[in-house]
Amino acid sequence: MSRSAALILSLAVALPSAALARTYHVAQQHAQASDESPGTAEAPWKTLAKAADALGPGDTVVVHAGVYREQVKPRRSGTRWRPITYRAARGDTVVVTGADLVTDWMREENAVWRKNNWTHTFPTHPNDKKHRLVGRCEQVIADGRLLEQVEALAEMKPGTFCADTQRKVLFVWLTDGGDPNQHAMEASVRGVCFGHGWGTEQRHHIRLQGFTFRHAANMAQRGTLYIQGNHWRVEDCTVERTNGNGISFRGDHITFRRVRSRHNGQQGMGGGGSHFLLEDVVFEQNNVKGFAKGWEAGGIKITHARDGIVRRCTAIANDGVGIWFDIDVRDVVVEQCLCRDNAGHGIFVEISGGFTIRNNLCVHNGTDDDWGAGGIGIAESDHCTIENNTCVLNPTGISIREQGPRTFKGVDGTQVSYHVHDTTIRRNIMALNTRYQFGLWSDNVFFGPHPSANVGSRGTPYDPDEGGIVLDRNLYWSEGKAKLALWGVPWRKKHKEYADLALWQAKRNQDAFSKFARPRFVYPKASNWRLMPHSPGSELGVGPLKPPAGTDPMAHD
Repeated sequence: MSRSAALILSLAVALPSAALARTYHVAQQHAQASDESPGTAEAPWKTLAKAADALGPGDTVVVHAGVYREQVKPRRSGTRWRPITYRAARGDTVVVTGADLVTDWMREENAVWRKNNWTHTFPTHPNDKKHRLVGRCEQVIADGRLLEQVEALAEMKPGTFCADTQRKVLFVWLTDGGDPNQHAMEASVRGVCFGHGWGTEQRHHIRLQGFTFRHAANMAQRGTLYIQGNHWRVEDCTVERTNGNGISFRGDHITFRRVRSRHNGQQGMGGGGSHFLLEDVVFEQNNVKGFAKGWEAGGIKITHARDGIVRRCTAIANDGVGIWFDIDVRDVVVEQCLCRDNAGHGIFVEISGGFTIRNNLCVHNGTDDDWGAGGIGIAESDHCTIENNTCVLNPTGISIREQGPRTFKGVDGTQVSYHVHDTTIRRNIMALNTRYQFGLWSDNVFFGPHPSANVGSRGTPYDPDEGGIVLDRNLYWSEGKAKLALWGVPWRKKHKEYADLALWQAKRNQDAFSKFARPRFVYPKASNWRLMPHSPGSELGVGPLKPPAGTDPMAHD
């Protein structure tokens, strides 16, 4: 066969395949909507489930306004050149919810009402004493607002609900003491809104655009948007008010752009994989149920991952860490992010390495004031570069913790061991932090025995002066009782505190070209942390060289 004939044959095979890529419509409010319809704009499908079952590579479904009470399980994967796309119609509000409407309430006593034959049961996770109630998955929503869950009928008060799974009864006591039959009442009955959930089934090359996901009865560490597979792209979506994790992802080449995850019970997002990208993602006020913050709670936690970028993301007022990387995460860039008012670290790297953290603004994090909490925290991690960041009003500006070596199962399933070494901290602004501008929180036997007898003198005596930790060309400033630097945790006898830069330079052989001076910020009261002209930091080149997310005034003149 000639080359031209082969080309004609290949085109003949390819063209019918391309012609099968179609655009369908789902519009539950349309008068002609039916899953028996052809799925056209004039005769759309009624459910997303129908679309998920029908779509093939290259297909797109446009979803029109409505509240879709279903779990969407894509039946097929797309391909590299022909992804499957789920897209909200332009200008329409499309909500996929894990909650159903609940009617036919009966009065129990006084202001308490009951729904009989309540057969929905969910696992509790975690299931320890602290999380006996927090770890439950039920949600009840009255007129769009979540009620507070209590364990027993006897504990009920206005604004609460109780799910008695033994008696199969759901109890509510509305805030106004009224009849729930006169209110819009919903209860979460599905743990996943989009995806197959916590099994092994994977889908690849899926795109999501413009959806809101909410009110799922999902457990901690399990997202209501549950991604398993490679080459997903999620854009312009909101995930909110889920019981557990807003979004979970596990796979390679996964992208999130302009996504907002907020007011979720445990966490905004969690996941791992390789070649991930987060751009302009917002994590706001997550962990509303009060999960243990040292375990996993707050904005986002990524584990067992490689080669990622987190760019122009925002973590605000999360009850936990803002942006957290934990257990064998390597070769990640975190840049131009804003972390503000988080209970834990703003940015935290733990048991990982190879990070570049640059051009970020971390303000007033560590509001719980736990030991070592900082704007940026590095713990038992190696080969990190922290540069051109501004860290202000945190307990510690930039914090390094050493409790190593710490050994865990890594990405490939083998054991990996981490401790702090080969870390460079340069051209940062560390100012107005309330304890230390820089802190080496080394809870390590090198600094003497631990005061607790059960800890004793265990561990490896790492000398941080020999660990390749380098600080230089930073701008420091402290006021009141705050110190310049900490070297070793305060409860070990050999620790040192430094209030004077010259002494720090002489004793520690660090920060030879750094300065201790008032930074001269433009207008801190308006959160403008840009440096004024002729600031002492100008010749050092300190602070973000590109504006962090949501901080246009940060741009340098």
